[in-house]
Amino acid sequence: MNIFKILKKINFKLILGVILLLLLINTAQIYTLHVTKMHGDMNFFKISGHIFMFIEACISLISTLISWYLTKKIQTNRILKLVITFITAFLIFSVVITVYYILLRYFVYHFSTSLSMVIGNIFFTTTITHLYISGYTIAYMHFVHSRNLIFDIERLEKEKQILNAHLLKKNLEPHFLFNNLSILSGLVKTKSTDIESFMDSFSDVYRYFLKHHDEEIVSLMQELEFIKNYQILLEKRFGKAYQIEINISDTQGYLLPCSLQLCIENAIKHNKGSEKTPLKIDISRKDDKICVSNQLHPVDFTVSSGLGNEYLQKRYQLITGKQVEFIKTETHFIVEIPLIKT
Repeated sequence: MNIFKILKKINFKLILGVILLLLLINTAQIYTLHVTKMHGDMNFFKISGHIFMFIEACISLISTLISWYLTKKIQTNRILKLVITFITAFLIFSVVITVYYILLRYFVYHFSTSLSMVIGNIFFTTTITHLYISGYTIAYMHFVHSRNLIFDIERLEKEKQILNAHLLKKNLEPHFLFNNLSILSGLVKTKSTDIESFMDSFSDVYRYFLKHHDEEIVSLMQELEFIKNYQILLEKRFGKAYQIEINISDTQGYLLPCSLQLCIENAIKHNKGSEKTPLKIDISRKDDKICVSNQLHPVDFTVSSGLGNEYLQKRYQLITGKQVEFIKTETHFIVEIPLIKT
């Protein structure tokens, strides 16, 4: 790779900012140690001092982890979130280290503690230990979270592509083509006047499959137009055995492509209908949900392809995070599909 392309990708402003921050922290540490040496009585060669520093480091680490989990659900700018996490960790650390400092002096050394000593201890422990431990811990947690988020996005994108491929494969499966071509052959022999309207609907259905299988959402109006064309194909195949009624006046909103078609297909697959006792499938709107309801006339036996209700539910969870509701009563099966607002 060209050296100039590499240099363009480097965020020099960020690097400069980190260097300046480290210099500031280092300056504060040097000043703290200078003040401690000039006015304090801490002996850095005593083992007790090192034990105190180790416990202080543990308190800093635990405070930062608690702060991270308290603030991880905050929805805001990434930099602002990290600042909030750092400030929260500092507040927790200050409280705990103060309690520890006072108890240590009282129970171990039998000394009293003044407010100025507490403030001095917070300043000392923060500049010497907490700034580094908390900063590095937050940076590490942010890195791990970002990496996991990238992996999750890649995994979800792959799952979405697989589901979309399955959807296209399901809608273009050979037996569906064969059934419609058989209907076309029958129309040629018996009702040649219906061939043009059948071919128009057949073309519109497959054009919709091919055009929208890669798209995440389509408008409700587009989906309903598609269902009308799909309904014509069903009527040519089954006659009046399966009757679809659309009772929707408000066509605002979006949903996943072929959602309604999957519900209709599932209803036909699992329920029997005839010219005398047709299966009625009602499509209506209830607030921000589309309800697909069908009567229960269960068939004696059916082979499941595994791409029915569970498939529809998984697609919605994966792409929108919304739940599809399945309700079964004594007489009806209802699917409630949430509309998507953009």
